[in-house]
Amino acid sequence: MDIGRTNKRVTFCKFSEEENELKQLCQKLRPFRTVWGSVEPKSGKEYLEAGKERPELTYVVTVRYQKGITEDMYIKYKDRLFNIISIRNIREGNEMLEILCTEKIEDKRKVEAE
Repeated sequence: MDIGRTNKRVTFCKFSEEENELKQLCQKLRPFRTVWGSVEPKSGKEYLEAGKERPELTYVVTVRYQKGITEDMYIKYKDRLFNIISIRNIREGNEMLEILCTEKIEDKRKVEAE
């Protein structure tokens, strides 16, 4: 991979348990690590969820090898949040990670109408 293509700031996030003002435990998404990476669309599809069509885009995010990155994390890029599907250590060389992730697209027409 051409390291010059890793020109986007991406933040790995994970959920942590915290107490709220009522002393109850709740899950909050917190930043874990911010790194340089590339974000490239791979494919798109639509599926039915609860009887409604939901568009979903698949992306490949490539970053330098980062220890501690797992599939239960999320990637934040600009104002978008990506769900990590799989992580591949390219050539098992601990140099680059290729991360397959999805982004669900909300129907903006419905949001504006509400």
